[in-house]
Amino acid sequence: MRIQTRALSIVMLVVFLGIAAAFLFPFAWMISSSFKEKSEIFANPPIWIPTKLHFENFTQLFTEKNFGRVILNSLFTAITGTVGGLFFCSMAGFAFAKYNFRGKGLLFGLVLASLMIPMESSLVPLFVIYRDLGMIDQLWGVILPRLTSAFGIFYMRQYCMTIENELLEASRIDGCSEARIYFRIVAPILIPAFASLGIIFFVEEWNNFLWPTIILRSQENLTLAVAIRALQSGVRTPYNLIMSGSVISVVPMLLAIFIFQKQIIAGLTEGTLKG
Repeated sequence: MRIQTRALSIVMLVVFLGIAAAFLFPFAWMISSSFKEKSEIFANPPIWIPTKLHFENFTQLFTEKNFGRVILNSLFTAITGTVGGLFFCSMAGFAFAKYNFRGKGLLFGLVLASLMIPMESSLVPLFVIYRDLGMIDQLWGVILPRLTSAFGIFYMRQYCMTIENELLEASRIDGCSEARIYFRIVAPILIPAFASLGIIFFVEEWNNFLWPTIILRSQENLTLAVAIRALQSGVRTPYNLIMSGSVISVVPMLLAIFIFQKQIIAGLTEGTLKG
């Protein structure tokens, strides 16, 4: 029995290692190609390790393609969108969890129903609205549509359901206003939810591609994902620069997920204990 258990463990380990290798292979190839010349990327047989590390692939992005400004644009949209999204989603989730008002069930049902509507179906009316508002080629035009999220509202609502009603009632008896209850009592309790959902929002904002591609025009306002796509607009596509830009885009997100994976899992599981 013990031999069979050990054999099963070895088989499962080999299978999991194979799956991990399959997922990691594209990232390993991308990192390797980011240091290659363009000719080495398409060499046959493949060159797995570059004969020379071409760090100029990265420096060229910053000196010729203005990637310093691009990264700042992505940081601004990701941080602002994340903070704003957490604020509005937490307030809406708290209202759905702890307040009773007419039409509450219907409104929450509509929020959940919006999860089934693909974003692509709203791009044309959204573009018309922001065109009329004069926000085409503006970073705020990228940020504002993502300040609310049906998933974020649902997530925060489930987490707020774990807050005891007695704590809120005691605060009201002590004379706290509703705003003070949120900022002084509810918000500190929601810190684990802020941490996990914030990471999810930040990664989504950092990798946001479709809407920025539609609304952004000028080079100085491009975000990182759009700027990498813009590298393909020339006659000769610089795949070595595209790989270097992809590394700049992907590696920080992988590090963030790896470092904060416990907070992500804890936040996702704790909010499902009640409600």
